[in-house]
Amino acid sequence: MKWILLLLASLPALAQTTADLEPIPPLPPNLTLRLGGLADSTEGHDLHGKLTWKASGALTLFLSGVRSNLASTIQAPSPNGTTTTTTTSSLGGDYAFGRFDLGLRYDHSDMTDLLTSRRYALQPAFDADAWRIGFEFSTRTTAFDRLRFTSLPINTPSGPVYVAGYADLSVSDTGLGVSLDHYGEVWRPYLSYLHYSYGSIHGNTDVSRIRNMAGAVSPELFMALSGRLVNRLERISANRLSGKAALLDSTTTVGLEADLRRTRWSLEVNRDVDHLTSDTADTFTGTAAWKVTRKFHLEFQVGATRSDAFGTDRFAGLTFTFRTRPEF
Repeated sequence: MKWILLLLASLPALAQTTADLEPIPPLPPNLTLRLGGLADSTEGHDLHGKLTWKASGALTLFLSGVRSNLASTIQAPSPNGTTTTTTTSSLGGDYAFGRFDLGLRYDHSDMTDLLTSRRYALQPAFDADAWRIGFEFSTRTTAFDRLRFTSLPINTPSGPVYVAGYADLSVSDTGLGVSLDHYGEVWRPYLSYLHYSYGSIHGNTDVSRIRNMAGAVSPELFMALSGRLVNRLERISANRLSGKAALLDSTTTVGLEADLRRTRWSLEVNRDVDHLTSDTADTFTGTAAWKVTRKFHLEFQVGATRSDAFGTDRFAGLTFTFRTRPEF
């Protein structure tokens, strides 16, 4: 009887110990999904998405995609008179080694009836308290869709010559950039600058006289061969929807962001310089984001791009962010 009484008296403590030994449910994967869209005043629009996975405390991976439709205009009509669709897929990651981060990125862009490009980028960064300085080293190859021309006049040392045929041309560029961020408790100013250096335009053509002794095609001759394609490329560089896939000479960004706990506000100014024409496009973007819940954010974006050749385009967009783990 004594042993029975002792056993009954120990049951509550035994139950508590068993409860303490129960395994803690594992946390869900640390994923962030962003989905959104953008529309501009010239009947262009895009859809974009990005999935980020924080695999560990040091490793972060991402996969993203953008599909945009840029409307044909009188100044820069598309080759077939319809919209130009640009599809860009990106993947990459970042690994933190203490105060040093190393990022890798790959971008693949395809523009209907225009070009296809592949870009690789190395992005190291260094942290010093609230400051971060980053660098970017990239290489990209852009292959243009086949250009066909009939009775096209080109200038030669002996005078203008009319040529007919085709050309499959491509150009490579390297990018070098630097960025500076300051992560304050509320305010975050940031700036960046990227410059691109282009090589000679090369390719196959059935008209040997349009190439020099090294087999290259000069930028002036490329502009003559491609005709309206140059205007279309300039239009792309002067548009918020597809500007990142354009042939840019340089891009400069300055911004200021304020994090007010439940809301985030930012203002950004960006200048892009077109490589073929040297025309500039200035973009002003304002963003307001609301942390609706600990796992769901809503972001509204509005702005305008003013370019030398195409005037002003206005745009607006909405983005939804979903998280598997609470942020705050």
